[in-house]
Amino acid sequence: MKLTKKKLIQAVRPGLEKLGYLYIKDSENGPQGLFGKKLPNGMYLTMGLTIHRFYDDAFTGNFYLSKTTRWAACWGNIPKDCYKRPGYFLSKEELKSMNEKSPDIWWSGLNEESVSSFIEIVNKAEPRFLAQEGLMERIEQSSDVNMLYTRSLKVKELVLKGEKLEGSFEYLPQRNVDDIPMDWFKAAEIVIRQRGELLHPRTVKGLAADAYRQHILDKNSDASHKYEE
Repeated sequence: MKLTKKKLIQAVRPGLEKLGYLYIKDSENGPQGLFGKKLPNGMYLTMGLTIHRFYDDAFTGNFYLSKTTRWAACWGNIPKDCYKRPGYFLSKEELKSMNEKSPDIWWSGLNEESVSSFIEIVNKAEPRFLAQEGLMERIEQSSDVNMLYTRSLKVKELVLKGEKLEGSFEYLPQRNVDDIPMDWFKAAEIVIRQRGELLHPRTVKGLAADAYRQHILDKNSDASHKYEE
């Protein structure tokens, strides 16, 4: 069965939500479905879904851990092991029990067995992924991570002040982008302009989208904590 983004998201969403992930609309990062959650230490753990380029009935997913939600961003001094597939955290015995020879696992189709297997492996692999030695510290020490984090933080602060954002804006999107309110794009353009960085529709969209995704996960985390209390 040929997979589509919509079908894949619908199939795995209930299972990932049980693991604490929230579905996030995303047309900026590149996955065929993005889910995320805010961790107690303030970092964001995202899971991006991918449909195989050559086998359109196969899918997999990648964890991404950072202080932002820019899934798969591993340039500069961003630690490469903050972005990995769950199969790489299974033992040889666990892989063997799945009849898998490689940790680069692709799941076939959206039947109950395949989807349940994917969710089970994500659940099993997540704590092992997060427990990688020194990973949290290396993310905190990355100047590229902190540059991205600081920009998004300033956007959130501007929008959440609740003040009217005024000025001459040249790079606002002409159509709806993932239901992101226009103030987030205005704030992104202001922040990029103030920092003297490259202003382009793509850079404005990327910054606004990251800041807004963070905001959504921040609210979801706060709501979860209140519920637990």
